[in-house]
Amino acid sequence: MDAEKDLLLHKLKGRIYELEGENSNYKKNLSLARKYEFRITGALLLVIGTVISLIAYPSYTYSSMASVLVMVGVGAIFLGAVTMFLTTEKFINQKVAEHLNLSSVIVLDDLLRDLRIRNKGIYLPSSRTEGTTKIFIPLKREYELPPSTVLKGDRAFIIDLPHASHEGVLLTPLGYHLFKYTDEELKVDWNKQQTEEGTQQVVLSEKLNDVFVRGLEIADKVTASIVDGQLSIHLINTPYFSMCRKLMEDAPQVCEQVGCPLCSLVACIYTEYVDEAVTIEEAKTEKRDIHIVCKALK
Repeated sequence: MDAEKDLLLHKLKGRIYELEGENSNYKKNLSLARKYEFRITGALLLVIGTVISLIAYPSYTYSSMASVLVMVGVGAIFLGAVTMFLTTEKFINQKVAEHLNLSSVIVLDDLLRDLRIRNKGIYLPSSRTEGTTKIFIPLKREYELPPSTVLKGDRAFIIDLPHASHEGVLLTPLGYHLFKYTDEELKVDWNKQQTEEGTQQVVLSEKLNDVFVRGLEIADKVTASIVDGQLSIHLINTPYFSMCRKLMEDAPQVCEQVGCPLCSLVACIYTEYVDEAVTIEEAKTEKRDIHIVCKALK
């Protein structure tokens, strides 16, 4: 009897998870439909504005009513252009994006498992490497970071060194290219030194909202705080939550040691912000929210 109840409960939980995914897809499709409607509205405004302008223009200098119609027509053309060209982003199906992402992450998880690497990855700022953020995963429990000459080299496996405590794996973080996107395309400067003392945390929180809410559109709101060198970020109502749960199940070592692309992005941001080595201390989901904690290593 208990076994039947457990099976029924398992099925109900599975169905709830499926309904949550369907609800998320419905909201995404609704958003796309609205964007399509905006384009139709923009095209109609362009046509109406053009017709009004062409009709009123011949008598523009002789009639005040014609002048008003010309201004209305030009205004309609402007609104139509804005409505059409500011909503032309193309989207990829969320499930497709999740599976594309998951495949590459599982490969890294398999490598970490087979190499029997258990230590947390340490994010290193570009000032200590060859101009790019890197993640170093020590092979030994008792470790030291390799000298900068080694970190700046083009090697993934740092082995056969004079000191075994320096050995490890040096990789490009999963979230690095997304981090570069925020820098190059969204024009966000993550350098703390450019911010006045006393307003740094407020400015960082504003930048994170600009990136995750308005730039990448993967959260409705972001809250952030820094206490004793530890950054806590809360992504509220993010569509990435289902991907996060899936990665925790299928690629647990990646989640625990190096971080998925989203957690890795946060770690890259904080690493460059404090210009120190950083680790991902915690990542968890709660309903549709994701909580990430990164710690700077002095």
